[in-house]
Amino acid sequence: MSSYEVGHVDLKRIALLTNPYAGKGGAGTAAEVARDRFADHGIDVVSIQGASPEGARELAGRMVAEDEIDALVVCGGDGLINLALQEQAGSSTPLGIIPAGTGNDHAREYGIPTHPRRAADVVARGFCTTTDLGRMRNDTGDEHWFGTIACAGFDSLVSDRTNRIRWPKGQMRYNISIVAEFLNFHSIPTRLVLDPETADERIIEENMTLVAMGNTKSYGGGMLICPDADHHDGILDITVLERMNRVKAALKFIKIFDGSFVEEKGVNTYRAKKVRIEMTDRGGEHINGYADGDRFAPLPMEVEVVPGAGRYLVPRP
Repeated sequence: MSSYEVGHVDLKRIALLTNPYAGKGGAGTAAEVARDRFADHGIDVVSIQGASPEGARELAGRMVAEDEIDALVVCGGDGLINLALQEQAGSSTPLGIIPAGTGNDHAREYGIPTHPRRAADVVARGFCTTTDLGRMRNDTGDEHWFGTIACAGFDSLVSDRTNRIRWPKGQMRYNISIVAEFLNFHSIPTRLVLDPETADERIIEENMTLVAMGNTKSYGGGMLICPDADHHDGILDITVLERMNRVKAALKFIKIFDGSFVEEKGVNTYRAKKVRIEMTDRGGEHINGYADGDRFAPLPMEVEVVPGAGRYLVPRP
């Protein structure tokens, strides 16, 4: 039996999980538009909103376990989708998306419209497909699902800085962090083990600037770091930027939005079902692992693809 299925879900009642602060505060308005459109389709909406990420995750888990809820729909950015995946991954409850963040890389991957009314129409039609998901695990056994890309290195340092900055909001905060980290640009001693403990095991040890492990193509609002990734192939696409000076790295990064970045000298690509990554910065500080733009844990960690673990409501082909 194939790991991937398509089908139709008859939606009568859905749970709508919202982060009203996403998308510079626009997610609340997007949720209202979506709720009205769901009413037009005759779909009942149970609105949920946690007072904290932990509260939102708990509510999402309750909705996934509720027999009368036909789908969990997220109105927010990639971070809220990632939170929902922690409860929804591997379940029979499909995940719908009303894009309302600054990056919207999940929506970009699945061709979901960014206008909330049109996105609600996609959900209401009930076309469902299963997909691959990624799963991270650290050495203490903590696990974390992701839908798009896991990363470590320069990406992690940028995300760490972004999370510390309170102003400005949105994409500009991320852009400022990129510039600031370039001023402190350096490579990091790294050990990659591709497909560990299998006949295909391969070990790569060198100084690396970044490592991206993609279930899908883009992160950071459309940056094609893994342009050939396919969420239906049971494989992670891995992009590695090796040691180089900041000028060369900056010139390569310019090409990240059209995918030609991976064709540049000093950028290597690999494919594997599982990756172990160890990366320790100056002073013995462990680099943080991120996925879907959210921090997971300090490295080392293992990243693997889980075929068919995702279930999304998407546009019909």
